[in-house]
Amino acid sequence: MNQLILPYQQNIKQTFENYYSNNDSNTQISEDIKNIFSNKNNQIYIWGEKFTGKSHLLYSANNHFSSIEKKCIYLPMKDYKLFDPEIINNFCDYDLICIDDIDFIFGIKDWEYSFFKMINKALDNSKKIIYTSSSSLVENKINLKDLHSRLSWGLVYRINNPDDHIKEKILNKIIHEKEYNISLDVCRYLLNRKDRDLVSLIKIIHKVGYYSLSTNKKISIKSLSSIFD
Repeated sequence: MNQLILPYQQNIKQTFENYYSNNDSNTQISEDIKNIFSNKNNQIYIWGEKFTGKSHLLYSANNHFSSIEKKCIYLPMKDYKLFDPEIINNFCDYDLICIDDIDFIFGIKDWEYSFFKMINKALDNSKKIIYTSSSSLVENKINLKDLHSRLSWGLVYRINNPDDHIKEKILNKIIHEKEYNISLDVCRYLLNRKDRDLVSLIKIIHKVGYYSLSTNKKISIKSLSSIFD
């Protein structure tokens, strides 16, 4: 296994197949990641609001490419305080470098300089890099101008948040694919009453679905209280 993930524990395996895109733009992002080793673009910068599936795409890339013998590494920058900036010096030994939430280190001198050096070395050696961020390259707080320039060299995408109609379609698709015994009106109910971001809704629908399978009962709006109380 050539995959190194720091530090990360999956409950449900993220793949490109269970990445539920809500529009053509998001589908294009997924396709460009899947084809990153067959095109000339060596890096992709993906930005957008929280809970839009950015991390899911990075996990999918790690899972997919490590399965075909590519050396992959994943680093969540929201946990940057757990690491020394020098940790990324040897990332160029990997074929694919996935950096989640890179905006967490914007404005931090040591981290910015370490990334600048790593990116230069990685691109010189035709390595592939995918970044995610909550901010665009226009709105960022990068102090090192050369780092800003390097991050701008590849493809830059904004990932969009789905509306409620699309969220409901995605949840119903999961119910159908997983063969969960859940009434269809449950999705609309959850959209109106629970956490409304898609990632949280998907976790909830899996929890409800697992309960339906383990108890062999059909879950209705009325029976939801027995799961969440």
